[in-house]
Amino acid sequence: MLTSFFPAHGLCHYATDDNIVIIDSNGPFNLEFFKEMHADLIQYVTENVDYRNFAILLIMRGNTLALPDGLAYHEVHVAKGTAKAIAVNLTHSDYASTTAKQMKRVYDKAGLKNATFEDIKEAKNWLNSHLE
Repeated sequence: MLTSFFPAHGLCHYATDDNIVIIDSNGPFNLEFFKEMHADLIQYVTENVDYRNFAILLIMRGNTLALPDGLAYHEVHVAKGTAKAIAVNLTHSDYASTTAKQMKRVYDKAGLKNATFEDIKEAKNWLNSHLE
């Protein structure tokens, strides 16, 4: 049986600011990227924040477009997650408008409070308003 493997496209770096997980990512994003990202994120959250009371600041850079199979995978895993909210920053995105629509659709379907911000400080203030 022939099996194909595609390497993950896109990179993520993680940081925290109190109970806000900051994901700084460079695209493009394929299914393999989302699989790696969710595995890494679960481990990062478990080790660094209160998994019952955290929010995410997602900074997306470069080619931020995601493939449909990756978005579907992402939606399923976001719906299973415990994040209170996600703020998306697309200031450095080559495709901000399209990416904003893609991410909003995923997060709305998954039931996660979400908003897009150009200012990181405003994004963090909004995220903190959703934490206990």
